[in-house]
Amino acid sequence: MCAVSDPPSVARSDIDATGRSDLFDFSRAGSAILEQPTVRRTVRLASAAARTITGCAVLAVYIADRGTLSRYSGRANRRLDLLVEARAGSSGALTSDRGWRYALFLRAGGAVRGAFALEAAAEPSREALVLLCALAEPAGAALAATELLERERRRARELWRLGEAQASENRTLAATIARLDAHEHIRVAFDAAAGDGETRIIAVLSALTGRSVVLQDSFGNERAFVPVDGSAAPPNLRSCVGAPAAARGAPGWRCTTICSGEEAVGVIGVHDPDDDLSDDDLFALEHARALMAIELVHHRSIAEVEIRLGRDLADDLVAGCDGVEALARAELLHFDLSGHLRAVLVSWERPTPSRVDIATALRHELTVMHAPALVSRRTDGAVLAIVSDRHDLSGLYERLASTTDSARGTIGVGGRCVARDLPRSFAEATRTLRIRVESSQPHGFSHHDDLGLLRILDTSDGGVELAAYLETWLGALIAHDRDHHPELVRTLTVYLDSGGNYDRTAEALTIHRSTLRYRLGRIRELSGRDLADPECRFNLHIAVRARAALRDGSR
Repeated sequence: MCAVSDPPSVARSDIDATGRSDLFDFSRAGSAILEQPTVRRTVRLASAAARTITGCAVLAVYIADRGTLSRYSGRANRRLDLLVEARAGSSGALTSDRGWRYALFLRAGGAVRGAFALEAAAEPSREALVLLCALAEPAGAALAATELLERERRRARELWRLGEAQASENRTLAATIARLDAHEHIRVAFDAAAGDGETRIIAVLSALTGRSVVLQDSFGNERAFVPVDGSAAPPNLRSCVGAPAAARGAPGWRCTTICSGEEAVGVIGVHDPDDDLSDDDLFALEHARALMAIELVHHRSIAEVEIRLGRDLADDLVAGCDGVEALARAELLHFDLSGHLRAVLVSWERPTPSRVDIATALRHELTVMHAPALVSRRTDGAVLAIVSDRHDLSGLYERLASTTDSARGTIGVGGRCVARDLPRSFAEATRTLRIRVESSQPHGFSHHDDLGLLRILDTSDGGVELAAYLETWLGALIAHDRDHHPELVRTLTVYLDSGGNYDRTAEALTIHRSTLRYRLGRIRELSGRDLADPECRFNLHIAVRARAALRDGSR
């Protein structure tokens, strides 16, 4: 008999090592093997029982896995493995050069569940072999039960995993359905507002998010605002688009740009001081942006048609079109041609630092100034505007400089006129612009009425401007002399040439001082000029000298 180690205490309690042939001990061993079967417990108890029954050693234990025996324990021995495999599931003696070796196959349900390779110095008794073979049945049954239990445990784990996955999918599906329901509610709300204007869309977005919402155009001007909890409307939101919260020009506002192609046409701002807009809020914001883009592009399309019609009319007016037709076209554009008008010509550096088109900027600033205008871009890059004479345009240059982020621009304003005389006002605006550009300070605002002497120094119009200058300063006096022959123009000339001295003037004219005083009074009355004003005296002196030069040149 081979020397073997002492069996475990559990095996000792289950099997009496001194009673190998005791059927009662064998029965106890079989019962113990079938209690709480596991591979480890079955192998341990069956090995102890085999040693007790036959007094042999267990060389190796094999466990069946998918119909193939695999070594479970024991020192590796390829020859022994082949001998056991050669038995093909039938228990029996193995070829051995050393003592007795035996392959005991553990079967259950017609299938091999495992095998023991046993070794002893001599073959056991017949009774021991009978008990050994009988031991194979409960051991095989225990292994089969272990396999079944393990399979059921795996199935239970898989079912639990599938249940968890299904529960997770159900939760995801429920969340998706809830989200889709919320999105459908949002879409229905916006669909009801479609076509009702910008304010209605902004009001719906505010109601859905429960927050203040503002709409601004691309220049930062407010178009619609719905406050909540008394929050104030933000300033220009253009600077906060795409910027982090800490760097925004309007802290607490989440901004999204409304685009038409690559061009920004507006900005929507939602009051979000805690940066906690929900996914549904963000969906509503994106839906509002899409709707607002359609709305603003529609308005812009209409505006572009009006701009194109206004541009064509402005070009025709300064070219001298038919007055009746022009009035009808202006009426369609709600532009009044019946009053006094002026032509305004604007030239600016291109492109502007702010990338804002100068024609768009001019149209916008005139709108803000409540000055209706017909705007047209000229072929030389300048921009023409026909505006009413009722509006003060002195702040236009500063406004355009702010909008374009550039002071490198010039504005020329023509003289006051009616619609049929707009070609003249346009020519004056052109002349004013050129004079300013060619001056030592080429950038700024210049008005034709303020040019004074500079108007007659420009000879590009063939003397037309000089004639207009003489008409402005001497027209009333010339007309009076033509009708009444009191020689007021000559009196004025001598008076100015005499430096305003009464005695020298009266002596040169051979008249009494009282007569001179009367004539000077009439000059003030007819011309509306203050002879004590140095600027008036200067312009009058230039006018009489220029008239005299023209008369001398025509002789």
